[in-house]
Amino acid sequence: MTRGLLVRVGLYWGTLFVLGVGSCTLTFWILASTTGVLNLGAQELFLIRAVGLIALGLGAAGIFFILGALRRVTLPIGEMMTSAEHIAQGDYSARVREQGPRELRSLARSFNRMAEELSANDRARRTLIGNIANELRTPLTMLRENIEGLLDGNFARDDAHLNLILGETIRLSNLVEEMRMLALAESGGLILQREPTDLNALVRETVALYHRDASKRNVSLHAVLPEEPSIVHADPARLQQALGNLLDDALRANLKSDIRVEVTRLAPPNPKAPTFAQVEVAYRAAVIAPDLLAGYFDQFYQRDTASDPTQDSGLGLAIAKLLIQAHGGDIAVSSNTRSGTQIKFTLPVRDEG
Repeated sequence: MTRGLLVRVGLYWGTLFVLGVGSCTLTFWILASTTGVLNLGAQELFLIRAVGLIALGLGAAGIFFILGALRRVTLPIGEMMTSAEHIAQGDYSARVREQGPRELRSLARSFNRMAEELSANDRARRTLIGNIANELRTPLTMLRENIEGLLDGNFARDDAHLNLILGETIRLSNLVEEMRMLALAESGGLILQREPTDLNALVRETVALYHRDASKRNVSLHAVLPEEPSIVHADPARLQQALGNLLDDALRANLKSDIRVEVTRLAPPNPKAPTFAQVEVAYRAAVIAPDLLAGYFDQFYQRDTASDPTQDSGLGLAIAKLLIQAHGGDIAVSSNTRSGTQIKFTLPVRDEG
């Protein structure tokens, strides 16, 4: 219970006590002056009446202050109830003024923060729906045009057009699967099949899988691994997917250097702290603008490569971040002219002892 609330409660009970004293004193004065049973003199009766009147005056002043305090409480609460009704009806712009006692001002700040978060979530939801619709529109339009062309006889029913339809179908299926995984990861419903995993071997295998894509872009992709193995308790398939998404994004950049994937074991800050292994994906390309860098792991992120026809759905980086976090790690990105672009994520190392 705060000090201000204690003061208001004390004022309430004090006012009741003073009113009670004043009422009893005046009642005693009336009985004594009319019946004369107690044989009190005029001066004594005057003092008794004065005490009663003073007590009643103090009680009336207390009631005045109590009513003022109640008004300071009821007005902000009424305003908050009105704003809550607006938010319940979908108007997330409703805010309340910070007024009244300290507790109500703190409640008003919390209410406004809640309204801000609801507004931001609503904007994110609308943006997400728009992005999903935009991503689905392209493959669905392509499928419709090709199927209508085949049925109308405008396109030859050959392998070229069938392969085009198959490719768009696969792209659509992959997009739906990415959105499903993203929803599972964000809701905490993604189940990881954890097992002791050699991080060095996993990075080596993942880099080998992307050698062909790197060769097509005339880029060298190589791994730098320590001699000491780093055993992590992880789902190797999901971890490989996260690293693969990072490599996919790197290969779509306007590369000016090779891609290096390096594993290092970080020294703990103190003997009791857990040990982490770090995986770094580094390359040189056009510096990512600060506004794009801030949303690098957001859903439907697209780097500034309008000329790139292979641009993906923009869900891969968001999925990579959620998968790393699901393994108890963290991920960050930096980009500048001196060091290039560096994506680093950490994972807790399994204690073999």
